[in-house]
Amino acid sequence: MFGLPGWLLIIPILGFLVFIHELGHFVTAKWFGIKVTEFGFGFPPRILGVRYRGTLYSLNWVPLGGFVRMVGEENPRHPRSFARQAIWKRVIVLTAGSFMNLVFPIIVFTVLFILPHDTIVGTVVISGVSPGSPAQAAGIRPNDSVLEIEGNKINNHLELVREVTLRLGKATEFTVRRGTIVAGIPFSPELAPVEKITLVPRLHVPEQTVVHQVKDPVNEIALEEILLINPDAQPGDKVRQGAMGVMIGTVNPKVVSSRYPVWDSVPLAVARVWDVVVVTRRGFIQWARGGPDPGIAGPVGIAQATGEIAGEIPHIGFSPLFEFVALLSVSLGVINVLPIPALDGGRLLFVIIEWLRRGKRISPRREGFVHLVGFATLIGLIVIMSYRDVLRIIAGDSFIR
Repeated sequence: MFGLPGWLLIIPILGFLVFIHELGHFVTAKWFGIKVTEFGFGFPPRILGVRYRGTLYSLNWVPLGGFVRMVGEENPRHPRSFARQAIWKRVIVLTAGSFMNLVFPIIVFTVLFILPHDTIVGTVVISGVSPGSPAQAAGIRPNDSVLEIEGNKINNHLELVREVTLRLGKATEFTVRRGTIVAGIPFSPELAPVEKITLVPRLHVPEQTVVHQVKDPVNEIALEEILLINPDAQPGDKVRQGAMGVMIGTVNPKVVSSRYPVWDSVPLAVARVWDVVVVTRRGFIQWARGGPDPGIAGPVGIAQATGEIAGEIPHIGFSPLFEFVALLSVSLGVINVLPIPALDGGRLLFVIIEWLRRGKRISPRREGFVHLVGFATLIGLIVIMSYRDVLRIIAGDSFIR
């Protein structure tokens, strides 16, 4: 793109997302009369700066976001310090950055829904059912077609995956049309019976070893059974059946151009952002309990994913890139409110502790030390994640496929 590597796009993307995050802190701090000494775009060294009404507005050389410097972030001695403000004001200032990161993707998705966009529409067909899976227990069979999930129409297999992921561990109603082949004789789909089937998609998906003879049904699966859904399986392979335990595909797909009015686009965008939050939360819960990696990546991995998406722009257009930026913004907003020292959520935790102690503060020195240790830990985690990302790239793995 423009003769430059696509991964370089991550620099302006992250810069913009961090900037709007810091803008939320800046606006609310100013609103409450907190003394802001500097609002910077990028990180030092400084290129230039302009002072206006006691605040230095700076432009810096490292274009990876921005920062807000407030007086007394842990120390309440200054009359206009952050730490001296009422608890509710500090909560608003600390959460304003994440709020901005959640509002931005709503705007992005709203615009994408309003503009004409291509959607793949077809019939989602079950091509295989794993033995012992929730789908088999519920009576779903190969050649069945999934029409709706909880009343929501399913247009392609990606929509099915999204709807199922949002309902892990919950009883879910599927509307299916039974397979259109009986005794080897095909018949019209219009004559096939439509049934309501309830199943519970697994929150914890077991990993099983392919063996010739099963001795432990929980951790092993017979080769002859897995071959029905995966012809390439070999003894010793590790397999995960998935939440439902099915193989799916979209039959007779066609591309349909669609668009929505503003009054429909806004609630659809809010729902999409909420879905991302829910899916991310559940992915981390599964990972923490020994499940698969939810796709955690550091700066190197994010840059690689950005480059892969940018490389597909001539074929798929700019919409996926904007969606990716929106997803990054949601992730940034969610991560920053987690109770991790040095992040907004860590500072918010100290404010909550102060409230629970009826105004009794933890000493600024102790709080500052905790945030310093947290910051060092975060840097260490970023280094580890970057190392993993580099290993993935060397191995030829893709971050988005």
